[in-house]
Amino acid sequence: MAQVQLSPGAMAVASAIGSLRQAVNRTAGMVNLKAGPQDPMTTELVGIYGELGFAQWANVMPDLSIHLRSGSPDCTFHGRAVDVKATRRKPTPVWYTDWRPDKAMALYVFVMVDYATVDICGWVPEAVVRQRPGRAEWR
Repeated sequence: MAQVQLSPGAMAVASAIGSLRQAVNRTAGMVNLKAGPQDPMTTELVGIYGELGFAQWANVMPDLSIHLRSGSPDCTFHGRAVDVKATRRKPTPVWYTDWRPDKAMALYVFVMVDYATVDICGWVPEAVVRQRPGRAEWR
C-alpha cells in the first residue's frame, strides 16, 4: 500500500473546490453517496483529498473542474480513465458505480483518507467491475 501526504496548500485547494462542487452538484439535484453519518461537505472533501492523493502518487493532473461531472473520470493514468473512490473509515467496503457502458472507467482506485494522509489501497479494472458491480471489500 502506498501512502501520500497532502500539503497544506493542496488541502486548501481541495476545500475551495469542494465548496464549489458541493454547491453545483446539490443545486443540480445530484446526491452524494456516503456510507456514514458525516455531513455532505466532509464526504466531498474526503473524495477530493483521495483524488489529489492518487494524482500526486501517480504524477498525473486530477480533474479539478467545478461543473456538473457525474460519471466523468477523476484523472487519466497511462491513458486510462480513472475513478478514485475514497473513504475515511477503516476497514470499510468502498462503493463504486454499477458498470454502465456510457460511464465505464478503465480503473477504479480505492483510497483511505485520514486528514492529510492518503493510503492508496489498490484498484480494480473495469472488466472486474462489469462482472461484479456494486462494492468492493478492502479490509
